[in-house]
Amino acid sequence: MNIFFDKEIQTNLYNITELVLNIFDATGCSIVIETPQSPIELCQHGSKITLTKDDLVNDILNESIINGTSLGISGDPLNVNPKIFKVVAPIILPSKLKFGWLVFERQSDFLLTKKETLILSTLQKNIVNQLVQQSSMLEKTKELELHSMISKLNTDFIFIKNENFKFIYINDAFKGIYPKKMQSKIIGSTTIEDYDDDEARIFLTQDKIALDSGISKIVESLHLPNGSHIIVETIKQRFEDNSGKRYILGVCRDITEKENLITKLQKANSELDEFTSIASHDLKSPLNAIKRLLEWISDDCKNLLPEEHLENFQLVINRTNRMQVLLEDLLSYSKINSCDSTRVSMSLISIYSDVAEALEIPSNVTVNLNTNNELLNIPAIPFKTVFQNLICNAIKHNDKKHSVINISLLPSQDYYIIKITDNGPGIDPKYFSLIFKLFQTLQSRDDIEGSGIGLCIANKLIVNYGGKIEVASDGKLGSTFTIYWPKI
Repeated sequence: MNIFFDKEIQTNLYNITELVLNIFDATGCSIVIETPQSPIELCQHGSKITLTKDDLVNDILNESIINGTSLGISGDPLNVNPKIFKVVAPIILPSKLKFGWLVFERQSDFLLTKKETLILSTLQKNIVNQLVQQSSMLEKTKELELHSMISKLNTDFIFIKNENFKFIYINDAFKGIYPKKMQSKIIGSTTIEDYDDDEARIFLTQDKIALDSGISKIVESLHLPNGSHIIVETIKQRFEDNSGKRYILGVCRDITEKENLITKLQKANSELDEFTSIASHDLKSPLNAIKRLLEWISDDCKNLLPEEHLENFQLVINRTNRMQVLLEDLLSYSKINSCDSTRVSMSLISIYSDVAEALEIPSNVTVNLNTNNELLNIPAIPFKTVFQNLICNAIKHNDKKHSVINISLLPSQDYYIIKITDNGPGIDPKYFSLIFKLFQTLQSRDDIEGSGIGLCIANKLIVNYGGKIEVASDGKLGSTFTIYWPKI
């Protein structure tokens, strides 16, 4: 318990002890507080009072005789000598916790009268009010200190303006954007004369918006009075004091680094778009020409060249086809972030039907759909791309004469959970972290044609839309890919 009190309250409590001496003809009075260790005397007036543990046991008013004989049943003394009474009155806080005791000793022939008991009760309430006031002041002081510390340590520029748009409060960070010789002149002024005309006009416009509509938000480029140039995001919000007077609270955050990073990313995206344009035109065209030339030579010389040379020719043609597929997949990968995200409601059966038509499922592949009639609200193109790549992967890498793929839609409140299970050779768990990386394939490209981009594209699309994909396999008896696609 905090036993350190405001000096004024300490004085008031001392005055109460003095008042007790006068009202009750007491020889001594103390206010004692209860602590976990032992009672502590907070203030004392008059003669010193000796207290025992038994004195401070009860939570109700207790009045006992220190010396002299007991009183008679009628309340009359049994002898003529005055008695000394010790009165112990507990001080109970509004929370029902006991703060301590008001203790005094008085010389009298009788117990406290009913009127005196009422007066004592009033004094107890007075003490409680003083303590509540102390507690409230401490809480407010702590709150003010906390607010002051937060404002002081905050790197954002924080300020308050009145209805005339003049500063009445600024934090240290805000003060720091002005030269030292100007800092003392900020409070009480608008400081718009310290900025360019266009910037000053924007300030006042946003101030008026905040004062009229309650809030304003803007990103602006500023030339500060200290000579620096920054980009800030400014939020201004109106508030009122107890009398209804309006003010504007402003928080200005330096986002220069963030904006510069966005500019760099935009430049990088622009360069990537330029690269994909080159890949789709300047590389594909000569590659197609090379492929045609090789096919013509192969056709013209198939009766002239030995079988071994013809096989080499076919190998080169296959490499050309692979290069063509790689360029197409790279082009698809680079456009992931710009693909159409229009949402539609479709059943999983309809989605599979569209994908199966595009893939031309081989006759030795059986696909089983275990789904309900739930409609999936999804961005159609990205979702179908993921679905198609996973089914294509299950078909391409299956080593069985008859491939079986099971597709299930599982119930979930937050996700569309789709399991795609195949009966292929499976994936060794040690390769789980590799299969979703760009250009990664676990088999020779001479055995299985592919760029190694399909699963990477699927994973990137799922992550971009806030979902995840998991793989499970023992490396022997097939694999299961589970898609978690957020419903919202």
